[in-house]
Amino acid sequence: MLAQKFYNFTTWIWHKILRVPIRLKTTYDRKVQHPKLTVVFLHGISATSETWRNTLRQLSKDPDLTEVRIIALDLLGFGKSLRADWLDYDYLDYDSALDQALKHLRVKTPVVLVGHSMGSLIAADYATNFQPSIELVELVLVSPPVLMAEELARLPDKAYTKTYRSLHKIATDVPAAEVLANLVQRFSSFRSAYIRTAAFAKSMEQIILCRKNYQTYTKIRIPTVIIHGHFDPLVMRSNLKCAAHQNSRHITYISVIGQHDISVGKRAKILSEIKKVLKNVSEQT
Repeated sequence: MLAQKFYNFTTWIWHKILRVPIRLKTTYDRKVQHPKLTVVFLHGISATSETWRNTLRQLSKDPDLTEVRIIALDLLGFGKSLRADWLDYDYLDYDSALDQALKHLRVKTPVVLVGHSMGSLIAADYATNFQPSIELVELVLVSPPVLMAEELARLPDKAYTKTYRSLHKIATDVPAAEVLANLVQRFSSFRSAYIRTAAFAKSMEQIILCRKNYQTYTKIRIPTVIIHGHFDPLVMRSNLKCAAHQNSRHITYISVIGQHDISVGKRAKILSEIKKVLKNVSEQT
């Protein structure tokens, strides 16, 4: 407890008083000699960039992607990134930290941003409601938990709440919290170590339960692919299909066999999209 308070105080001084920019921590950076494209991966809530371990391995070994730089980042409050209780963990915090990370990494090529679960919500907001410092050419959004305003109003009565929101509230009862977290981990990248943190609670309220998420998806103006697991218990498929229909000029909806996490089918679709973008970028240069 004292260690966390000291950490909160020192990081507050460093970033709030001295105004040192906050950036997401880079956990993987496969650099290539002459990159034509950069692919950046964002994980979901109560997880880390380990979510993408198998995906990164597969992409790094693919002979067709030798001109693609591959980057994975830890989101604020998770993994190796800043985990301070004074952060708001809202879209501005996440978008700014993502942009600072890409500036620090000196990304100069066109970028494909790939997000999973909450990471896909952040990716969409970054592309739509922020002014990226990079050339963002495509979004690949995997398992985005997009809810409509009327669903949020009824959320306390839904099973969705029991698998997400209430985890933090019951975390004082450690055994019960562990049991639920372990259950959720069967079909998601949840890690029980984070469910009692400010990052988890605030991210739930500010990001996953944000009332503007559906509207953001309808306002996306760059090519976007939504990849949904057909048996995903944490995502409303009808909402994704509605958003894709309403924004059909920019969004393509794809459903594959799988649940919430990154299945073999989802990895195949991610790889296919990256190769398509690389081909388009190569033809334009």
